Amino acid sequence: MDLFTKKVSYLHILYNDKPFKEKSLSLFDIENHSFTDLRVVTYVSSPDFFFDKVKKFKKVIAILGEEESAREFYAIDPTSEEKFIHSAEADPEVLEALTTGKIELRYMKAGERIHSKIYILSDDDGNLRVMVGSANFTNSAFSNSRQYEELIVYDSSYNPLFCKTYLNRFEEIYQNSVDFLSEKTRKKLQSLILKTENILIFTPDDRTESIIERVQRQIHSGGDAESLVVEVMDERERIDKKIMEIERIEKIIEHVTKKTKNGYSFEPKQKLITLKDKLREIVSFSHKRTQEFIDKRNFLYLNPANWEFYVKENEQAVSYTVSLTKEELQSNLLKLVNFVNSYWEFAVYKDREVLKRVFEAILFAFTSPFIYLIRKHVKKHKGDEKLAEIPIVLILGGLANTGKTKLLLFINKLLGNNFEVFNYKDIYTKTQRILYDIFSSNNIFPILVDEIYDNFFRGEGERLIKTLTNTITDPHPCLIGTSNVGFSAESQVIRRIYYLHFGSPFSEDKKAKEKAEKYFEEKVDGIDDSLFRYFLKEFAKKMTDEEFFKIEDPLFLSRQIFIKMFKQAELEIPDFISESPCGDYYKIGSQEWQAFYLTRKKDFKEMKDGGEKFFVVDLKSIYEPKDAEALKNKLPPSVVKSSGTPLILHKDRFLHFIGQKEGFLKKILG
Repeated sequence: MDLFTKKVSYLHILYNDKPFKEKSLSLFDIENHSFTDLRVVTYVSSPDFFFDKVKKFKKVIAILGEEESAREFYAIDPTSEEKFIHSAEADPEVLEALTTGKIELRYMKAGERIHSKIYILSDDDGNLRVMVGSANFTNSAFSNSRQYEELIVYDSSYNPLFCKTYLNRFEEIYQNSVDFLSEKTRKKLQSLILKTENILIFTPDDRTESIIERVQRQIHSGGDAESLVVEVMDERERIDKKIMEIERIEKIIEHVTKKTKNGYSFEPKQKLITLKDKLREIVSFSHKRTQEFIDKRNFLYLNPANWEFYVKENEQAVSYTVSLTKEELQSNLLKLVNFVNSYWEFAVYKDREVLKRVFEAILFAFTSPFIYLIRKHVKKHKGDEKLAEIPIVLILGGLANTGKTKLLLFINKLLGNNFEVFNYKDIYTKTQRILYDIFSSNNIFPILVDEIYDNFFRGEGERLIKTLTNTITDPHPCLIGTSNVGFSAESQVIRRIYYLHFGSPFSEDKKAKEKAEKYFEEKVDGIDDSLFRYFLKEFAKKMTDEEFFKIEDPLFLSRQIFIKMFKQAELEIPDFISESPCGDYYKIGSQEWQAFYLTRKKDFKEMKDGGEKFFVVDLKSIYEPKDAEALKNKLPPSVVKSSGTPLILHKDRFLHFIGQKEGFLKKILG
């Protein structure tokens, strides 16, 4: 048998458990019209093909899916419906069907995507034909054109349970979908049918109204705006990455080939050797925008031979350390104290603990250029398994208007940064390649990032945190970023970052704001990097000491240095210099779980196993999955027996965690 001439069945169809060899589209019974209604879930690449094949049905409901390589952004893009409408424009039958709802187009709400391929045909007597598989409703899939596809087909007379199951599945998807056509477009179609308009034109005003309507539908249906933002960024990254790959290959080809009279040829071996530096430069970074962000950052370098710090200025290494007189030191420390105290002066709820967190963030920023040396010391003397206990990421989380961004910008000034902090959306990529590159750049100046999305703590972001925290000891920066009140992460991430919570908002009162502005102008303005440079010199002096850090407190030496500086400046040592780390992720979790327990005790079902008491609670029956996961992540691992659904908690440990004690009589009586 000639293997190369054997006919291949690219679309493999199993119909009522038997191979189907006839034309695939005959399954839709388009010619005989024995089925009247059609429900489909599919990606449609050609509206022309789709409308031509479905227009003879009495009722069509199509839920439009997406291909991974063909993002459509139905949820927000007004031109997506225009593509469908223009395909139908020349066919009055289709236009009328779209206007009357005989053909109903829908799509999934923002934050949800669908890859299912489901086809359900039905008649007036309730008979069904259901098809599921890999084949989209496209010409390429159904024409057997060198594209391997699978399709399983059952009639309800042969397999009623299968058909009923997918009918229910379709209804479930339908309930979570949104109408595809805007009201503005429907009116245009009606005008076209009634001949009050003779041409279909979508103006900028039409598109504007369509966007507003689509956003309103997303709000009504509970669409996830953040997911939409991330999806757009992911798509941009995918395109940028492809362009970057092409540009990189172009540059390589440009250097390793030469033009000849007959076309092109490769450069000779000796020439290639001289190109090594240029080729290394071309392949240095894994993301094309990396250099842009690296160039923006101050470049800080520590020479371990003499414990001197240098910054790069005009491609030259310039000494960065500085000496301060007592008066200069005093002036800088007072400005710092005034800034920290503003979190007491202008807060709605006065809390001295907040001041400790503010200063702790500053302390981490000042210490960050030494973190890689601390980690190198830990690896050498304590082993790799202890590296994760020295975090390289600090997160400032909590409520809005609590001064997180204000603190980040103040740290930016203290460090002498010559540009604004990064916004996370600017450096975000799905694979976190820009951050990987920055962490690998040997620049120990900290990375300051505002408004970090939750996705940084999941997927590739989680992998970045775990990989770098577990392994990196070469010169590298630390990251200091702000996040919102909804921040949560799994325990393996939490134990690798330093989290400081801010829960005391600043006053929104106009007079209070004016007073605060005047306060900062008079008591804080003029701060620069003098204190940071002085601190670096003082810390470097102690690097040869046997104990310049503690694993349980990497900022131990930094606390001592600041106390010493206050004494040198003959200033009172402020109470906001904490004696130990202030990380409080699980402290906040304790408060949230305490409130949940006290208000919903009935949802905590008690059970016993092996003499121990447990609480069983089904979070997903109370909250949306995303919120349930966020609350679960705020439990320390020691409290959780099983993290599945339902959640099983060690009762005594849980009550201790939330600061509650079991009633005496209940404990005695069991």
